[in-house]
Amino acid sequence: MCKNQLISVAIDYAIESWPMPTFNLVTTWKIPSPIETCWFSIIDIEAWPSWWKYVDEATELEQGDSNGINSKYQYKWSTCLPYHLNFKLCVTQLIPYQLISFNITGDLEGSGCCKLSQHNQYTHIQFEWNVQTSRPWMTRIAHFAQPIFKWNHRQVMRSGEQSFIRRLNSSA
Repeated sequence: MCKNQLISVAIDYAIESWPMPTFNLVTTWKIPSPIETCWFSIIDIEAWPSWWKYVDEATELEQGDSNGINSKYQYKWSTCLPYHLNFKLCVTQLIPYQLISFNITGDLEGSGCCKLSQHNQYTHIQFEWNVQTSRPWMTRIAHFAQPIFKWNHRQVMRSGEQSFIRRLNSSA
């Protein structure tokens, strides 16, 4: 084995032995609409691709119980950067007009939630993601690229907020 190969193997081993970084991402949308209107648009997941340009596909896989628990969805997202994310989401808790909690598997692994609250004429929708990357190339560079991944997430979410407001305004 030559010196360069040895260095490459050592670097690969060091990177693989690092703990995978967890991304704790929190975004709050401030929506000038009643909480009921926001809720019904948020839970209409299969319509997301029609108004959110970064959601390429959102498909219900399983309906879950009568309360929406264990409902399963398949997502394909594009991003501001040249890559896509595919993952499945399983609803673990659902409190109408307040909370949707979920687990995620696929290119991202972890959990998250969507919390809604009314503040005067605005609805605040807070998205929390606690995820790790599972795609090998992303995992290898996650320690170094974490600021870029977070920037990308903020751009995608900002676009979602603006698109959500336009959607609600156009249906009013």
